[in-house]
Amino acid sequence: MMKVLFVLIAGIPAISLQAQAKKADDAQIRESLLKIVPEAKVVRQDGHEYKLTTVKQTLMEVEFNRDGSIDDASGDAAAAGDVFVPGNGMLTLAQALESLNKAGKTPSGDWSYKKSFMHGWVYELEGFENGKKMEYLISAKDGALVKEKKD
Repeated sequence: MMKVLFVLIAGIPAISLQAQAKKADDAQIRESLLKIVPEAKVVRQDGHEYKLTTVKQTLMEVEFNRDGSIDDASGDAAAAGDVFVPGNGMLTLAQALESLNKAGKTPSGDWSYKKSFMHGWVYELEGFENGKKMEYLISAKDGALVKEKKD
């Protein structure tokens, strides 16, 4: 009797964890997607990875975790039309570009939004400085330039 009771009690936390594990469905992710990339159209979906066209006909990709949170995002037109609004108190792509411009940098080309082990959520942006191709890392929390290097 004690063994049966122990097995039943020991199994309760595992059942509780499974019940608490949140998994977003496609409808929830698509709703979230339209907030993150306003007025975008889904071109292709592969699991929780979405390829989109923006209003200005630029291409972007957004990948979600199982719970519906953003895993990462990227595009190839940072300064030419990509719109990205991650929410959760993070800067938009436009605000990150503005921070980079204020720092005297010239963004252009590809960008990505991802979680860095050292810096938390960041935008990685391409640009030019003194005629040389550069890569910039901007904190998505406060817009600080956390890293720059020649590409």
